[in-house]
Amino acid sequence: MTVDSDSNETVQAEVTEKLRDKLQLDHQTGDLKIRNIRSADCGLYELDINSPRGSSKKSFSISGVASDDTKVVLVMERDSVILPSGLSKIQREDQITWKFKDTLIAKINETAGIFSTYDDVFDGRFRYRLHLTNQTGSLIVTNVKPNISGLYEINISKSSSRYTTHKTFNVTSKEGESRQSVTEGNSVTLLSGVSEIHSDDVIAWRSEHGDSIIAKIDRGKVFNTLDGADGRYSGTLELDSKTGSLTIRHIRTEHAGLYHLDITGQRRTIFKRFFISVCSQNWFRYVMVVIVVAVLLLVVIGAIAVIRCRQTQNGKYYKKLMY
Repeated sequence: MTVDSDSNETVQAEVTEKLRDKLQLDHQTGDLKIRNIRSADCGLYELDINSPRGSSKKSFSISGVASDDTKVVLVMERDSVILPSGLSKIQREDQITWKFKDTLIAKINETAGIFSTYDDVFDGRFRYRLHLTNQTGSLIVTNVKPNISGLYEINISKSSSRYTTHKTFNVTSKEGESRQSVTEGNSVTLLSGVSEIHSDDVIAWRSEHGDSIIAKIDRGKVFNTLDGADGRYSGTLELDSKTGSLTIRHIRTEHAGLYHLDITGQRRTIFKRFFISVCSQNWFRYVMVVIVVAVLLLVVIGAIAVIRCRQTQNGKYYKKLMY
């Protein structure tokens, strides 16, 4: 791989066939980007720069790099999504950029004091929707709509290092929330939508009542169901050990409302909403009585109509006999 710059410098990089499809070369600066990097790609990289003024050589040692697969993020429309930077805390030498479809939407440069979002791009579709977390540099996108679904990329570099870390997120919005109706005393299951829990998944079920976590699975190992802020869920919750779906047993009217599911892991992030309406048993009995009465009335009205029809026909028959 060779780049000839405007200054008559020649940059050479020898690559293997396995790496070739992962590489992207900046033809202006000669910087080399390695996408989808894995532990097998770690090692020593050498750069040779040749020009009429002389030649120079640089070496880069890359080690301990985690996989950079694109992470799929599924979120309900009008919900918010957090795209994690992967940092526990921003350091002074960190330089972070967030891009959407290769266009800059946020930037952090601790040294220069830059902590900015650029929500006027793409005809303003991001206006008032972009936020950066002060501690980690993670990006929060609020009120997600289909026109801001797509590929997001974060680039993290340090002034003391010679390479940049890249992470990509494919954000997909799903319309509305799942609505379910159940009769008091019965059970309802809220489906997670995944076939199997990954070993790195953290799953949290939240109720709108006190915005409290009512069930949690930590990295596919620790399963916990809680009673809720006021104890209304005591003895009613059950988690599926394979899928993370939540079952509410012996449901009561106080359990009605909005529920949130958050699944976060290395390979996926999923946000879902569920709205449960609960019909009381008394209301159900009342409805059944109304239905039965309505059916009986229809039968009676039908019988009366048949009798009158026959009476009318008989009356016409007698009149014919008289004349």
